[in-house]
Amino acid sequence: MSYSKLTIKIPEVNKTYDYYSTPNGRQSNIQMLKEINQKYGAYCEKWGQVFDIPKGVIVSFIATESGGQQGQFNFCCYGLMQVSPDIVWEYPTKWDKTVGSPLPQEVKNILESKASGILSAKKFNSTLDGKLKKALLADANFNIMCGTMCLRWLIERFSTFLTGGQLNKAIIGYNAGAYSMHLNTFVLGIRTPNKIPTDTTTLVNNKKIPFETRNYLVKMLGVNGYMSLVYKDKVI
Repeated sequence: MSYSKLTIKIPEVNKTYDYYSTPNGRQSNIQMLKEINQKYGAYCEKWGQVFDIPKGVIVSFIATESGGQQGQFNFCCYGLMQVSPDIVWEYPTKWDKTVGSPLPQEVKNILESKASGILSAKKFNSTLDGKLKKALLADANFNIMCGTMCLRWLIERFSTFLTGGQLNKAIIGYNAGAYSMHLNTFVLGIRTPNKIPTDTTTLVNNKKIPFETRNYLVKMLGVNGYMSLVYKDKVI
């Protein structure tokens, strides 16, 4: 598979989230990352290779989303990477057009094994919802596969040949939705992704973006953030 190149620069914003700069907060986050890597690192490595996303990025998403708690759910999102069943159906149905290459056959097989008919369903329905909720909560490997798949889809949605993947916009899409107004423009009445590169500091300071989402960017890409601990301090 050929995906857009993902460049990681740490930190991307000169801000620290709340207590992350304190000794206790920093040590707590280091311990969390190590535990996530110990428990789920093999899954992160595997699906990171399939979707060409570094393991450290996936571990950082898990830390931010669930703190490494597989049984966690919040509103309509489930498990380690807090994935919602509807996008597990939606993104594969739009995969070829958005990504420009087929969804890996191994991924198709696993999706069908968990929710038969998912790839041929024309609409999301309650049967798929029930099966996917159960699988996302019970199966860490499946949850990480789905979360990494969704992340790659988002990276491709906002990528260009010249700019490559824009992780900051993918993070916003993951937290606030791929079709959020601050990530898209209307062209002939169709919501179209805004692919013009935007630096993370500008996004963090944009108050039109939800406060929670701006904090998410700082947690991931800021000073003493999860990705800084992973890539700069090399805690895993």
